[in-house]
Amino acid sequence: MSGETASATVRVEHAAGSVWHTIDHGPQARIWRVTSIVLLVLGCVLTPVALTAKWASTLVSDQDAYLAAVEPLATDPAIVSALENRLTGAIDEQISNLQLADKIGDELQSLGLPPKLATLATGYLATFRSDITDAISRMVDELVTSPKMAELWNAANAKAHTVFVQAMQGQYNDEVTKLHSVNVDLSQGAAAIKQKLESAGVSWANQIPDIPVVINLTGQADLQAIAGYYDLLNTLGTWLPWVALLLLLASILIAPSRLTGLARAGFWVAVSLLVLVVGAAIGREWLVGQSPLQPQVTEAFVASLLAGLRDQVRALIGLAAVIAAVSWLFGRSRSATSLRRQAGQAAGLVRDPRWQLAVRAGAGAAAVALIIWLLSMDEPRVLWAVLLVLLAGLAAFVALRPGEPATADAAGGAAGGADAGGGPADTRELVPVVDDRPTSPGVPPVTPTSGSSASSGSSADRPS
Repeated sequence: MSGETASATVRVEHAAGSVWHTIDHGPQARIWRVTSIVLLVLGCVLTPVALTAKWASTLVSDQDAYLAAVEPLATDPAIVSALENRLTGAIDEQISNLQLADKIGDELQSLGLPPKLATLATGYLATFRSDITDAISRMVDELVTSPKMAELWNAANAKAHTVFVQAMQGQYNDEVTKLHSVNVDLSQGAAAIKQKLESAGVSWANQIPDIPVVINLTGQADLQAIAGYYDLLNTLGTWLPWVALLLLLASILIAPSRLTGLARAGFWVAVSLLVLVVGAAIGREWLVGQSPLQPQVTEAFVASLLAGLRDQVRALIGLAAVIAAVSWLFGRSRSATSLRRQAGQAAGLVRDPRWQLAVRAGAGAAAVALIIWLLSMDEPRVLWAVLLVLLAGLAAFVALRPGEPATADAAGGAAGGADAGGGPADTRELVPVVDDRPTSPGVPPVTPTSGSSASSGSSADRPS
């Protein structure tokens, strides 16, 4: 019965090795190797370009996505400070232009007040003027910290987005024709302050003219150059990701070893995305340099808009690194083969079948626990993710590695081998050997044999 069990185990191992060989083994001709490398290079070059195009087209074509990206800026300290300064300064300037001191002096004289007394009364207007400025500052502070500011902010950004999209589409009108930069128009904030003054009974508040309050986002950059590129951006954002993905898949499928090709693709995609991170940082510094008068405002806007791209890049770098690590671990490179062999030898030190079962069960539970731990992390670091996946992969390898022959047969074979001087060969029989050829990880290609002498002979000829 034990012989039949061992023979069945050998057949299962042989079938598993054949299936794994079929999956991993790709075309071996030189032309396929070169084509695979070329496709890999093209896919890695297009991946960051495709990701950026997809992010940009989403912000341009989807106003809700843009508003969601800039909504947190309504409470950003740099934006709030800029708004307070702009609103307070603009309203205060218009009040100064009203020349209230002269008008009040004339009104006092018209009421019959002696000129000297009227002049004395107007001397106190400087103090009143300072009080007015303080009152305006308090009103502006209440406005920018109230929920109404979020409504004004979203409305101003929606209008700016609409005008920007019209410029990209080439739909010119009075607003778009003079568009050379993107401005967030917050004049409604000044109108709200004026209305609040009128509601408080300030008689001269209705004399304050409409006050333009805008925040320029792009500085000296001329946006007329982007006119007519709306359709092109949407096309690139839609199709470039698929083109990059197909190039990478084709590179993997025609690689001599598909697992090796997958590991290389994951590694170089991660590298290309790191290059994108560096490029985005350089681009942000350039945009900030184009707005010397308000660098903090521009920096806050760019950082908020890039937040979505940054999250996508971070997730893809982690995914690419994990795929590369798993593909390397179960591939046929010498380092990966040696690591799997050592893990198998460490697990093979346990001889008792019951303890072997416990070791396998424990390894399987550890693999599942490590994967659950990784998935439970909100934003896992790339190095942590790679380490946890490698440990889980080794644990899964130990749990699923081919079983050893029955203990009684192994003991009998060991005794017979000792009598015939074949001790070392029997020791090898208890240690799984991993070949460098593309077979299943930990499943050596074993040729079914019969008889203890044939088994001993094949063990002696097998490469260590």
